[in-house]
Amino acid sequence: MRFWAATIGFLVLAAAILLRADASAAERNRVALVIGNSKYVYAPALPNPASDARLMAEVLRKAGFNVIEGVDLDYAGMRDRLNKFTEASYDADTALIYYAGHGMQVNGKNYLIPVDAELTAPAHLKTRTVQMDELLAALPPDPAVGIIILDACRDNPLARTLAASLPMSRSTTAPGLAPIDVSGSDVGSGGVLIAFATDPGAVSYDGNGGNSPYTASLARHLAEPGVEIQSALTRVRGEVTAETDGRQRPWHNASLGREVFIGPQAPPPAAPAQPAPQPSATAAPAVSAGADGRGWEIEQRVWDEASKRNTLAHYEAYLQQFPNGAFADLARLNIDQLKKPPPTAVANAQNEASRSAIAAEPPATASNPQADVGTELTESAIGLDRPGKIDLQERFLAIGYDLDAADGDLGAKTRRAIGQWQEANGLPPTTFLTPKQYARLKLDTEDALKTYRTERASEAQAKKQESVVPQRPQKPQPVVRAKPKRQQQREAANPRPAPKPEPTARKSAFKYCTGIDGTFQIPASQRCPLSGYAHY
Repeated sequence: MRFWAATIGFLVLAAAILLRADASAAERNRVALVIGNSKYVYAPALPNPASDARLMAEVLRKAGFNVIEGVDLDYAGMRDRLNKFTEASYDADTALIYYAGHGMQVNGKNYLIPVDAELTAPAHLKTRTVQMDELLAALPPDPAVGIIILDACRDNPLARTLAASLPMSRSTTAPGLAPIDVSGSDVGSGGVLIAFATDPGAVSYDGNGGNSPYTASLARHLAEPGVEIQSALTRVRGEVTAETDGRQRPWHNASLGREVFIGPQAPPPAAPAQPAPQPSATAAPAVSAGADGRGWEIEQRVWDEASKRNTLAHYEAYLQQFPNGAFADLARLNIDQLKKPPPTAVANAQNEASRSAIAAEPPATASNPQADVGTELTESAIGLDRPGKIDLQERFLAIGYDLDAADGDLGAKTRRAIGQWQEANGLPPTTFLTPKQYARLKLDTEDALKTYRTERASEAQAKKQESVVPQRPQKPQPVVRAKPKRQQQREAANPRPAPKPEPTARKSAFKYCTGIDGTFQIPASQRCPLSGYAHY
């Protein structure tokens, strides 16, 4: 009996050792390069890339990656980290590169910019930047999986400096990054995936928090247990699109030969299911992805296709199959955005709509203002562009709320002003407006806004007048009058004699010499004696 117990114990111990060895091997076979550049020398500093890189490095380490990390790297530093990654990932099963910072595209090619790069000539692209092709070449060969994630589509002043130096006959720079075709990449049978923080040619945002919206969402979903990487990126796209009101839409392109899991492949055990409440007679039956038999994977694929196509037909097809799906609210928001009329039509109908909104308000809502609750979705339905946001901020400034300036960025002070206004008017202080609240605000502040803008215009005119340097009045030139004709004739008949030259001093014919015998005079043509005499 003891023999069998000892044998079983030995086998269990051996299995544990083997599992630990396999886990260690898996960790050694997953390598990541993480770079975040914030403190640029020849461009304004970026607030979030350094903290974004630290966050992603922590996520990847917890997922079992051997992370090579660098923050605020110059050209030599980026080259050094890339070389170390190339050597470390050569035999890896999965290799991942994450970069946050400035990037740019020229002639359809992408370039990552070190913190010390000064781009004033076209040749600097080859000598002072890291090309995207070099990142692809650093990925390991067959059969590894290569992943590149770029949060580098920010507005780039270095691109504008370079564009000024390019010849007119060449293609100049474009905003954001260019798309990359990985379908024919010779990187290995495992395949390649490249993810961008926003659509090709668009600009991504740093956001108001400690991390960019894209990286913050990426850190939440990339290593989720049981979530394949393309499904995780689809969730990231949905979150970032909703958070930025459709202004930033993450995008990825993949040519993978198998499923890739950054986190654990098996999801954690599900909690015991709670008995569902009985639906009421008037409630509509809820339809979920699991209930209709299609499954979560099918919903992910349908939504991924709809978000890539970005058309009314694809979003409506998704809602028809999954009316209560995980992305249903986002699909309806995208449909509303696509159905919006052109900006000119909105501007023409804006005043009429704002006056009719309050008049058409149902009595139930008017009597119960708590029913009108503002959320991000209700505010995005207003469709405020940058001029509309500036107009909103000017209205709060006109009625006395504390804002720094009307700059079109609805930051913390603007949100606080919205919440205070809502609370003062008996509305739920959610800091987000609804279309009815916005219409009410416009009606209440119309007169104050006119007065505010008139005062601002007067102040601007006064400053302009103060800046003008007053010119000194010029003295009038004396008027030269012609002499009378009779005086001219008299002066011509009796001309004035020319002034006599002043008499010059007569040069003396003698000079004086001084010596031991005293002073005596000799002719000027002679010389004084040489010894002991001087002349003057």
